[in-house]
Amino acid sequence: MSAALVPRFMLSILAGAQGLGSLVIDLNKTHATNPRWPGHARFHVVWQSWSSFVAAVPAVALVWWGGPQDRWRFYLAAVFTSVPMVGFIVAALLRGWFGATFHDANGILPWRFRLSGREFSCDGNAVMIDVGLTVLAVAVLLFHYAT
Repeated sequence: MSAALVPRFMLSILAGAQGLGSLVIDLNKTHATNPRWPGHARFHVVWQSWSSFVAAVPAVALVWWGGPQDRWRFYLAAVFTSVPMVGFIVAALLRGWFGATFHDANGILPWRFRLSGREFSCDGNAVMIDVGLTVLAVAVLLFHYAT
């Protein structure tokens, strides 16, 4: 088994999960069909969801396409996979500028948990983006050293 097989699987699963996950999570009553959301916001969430899916398809294909330049195809797939996550980070950093929040009271609420007697909350998207970027970085590093 090639040492590059593990990072290929990692990148494929991440890209696929990101593409399909966005459709499953956002195209429902908490987002795209939420009657409390303005129509224009629903348009944008559907646009974003399908854009993530469309970026995932070539990413997975590039990872497994045979032939020359497989290293560059892997790195290009990593770039395709990073685009929605980088977009999230930009939106998160600029959310104060345009009055955005991580969650909506009638949507998916933040995760709440207790640790050492203290209550914490965090946005599920932010956690998933952190996990996704970590998996992506590990996959790229593993691929780099395996090839």
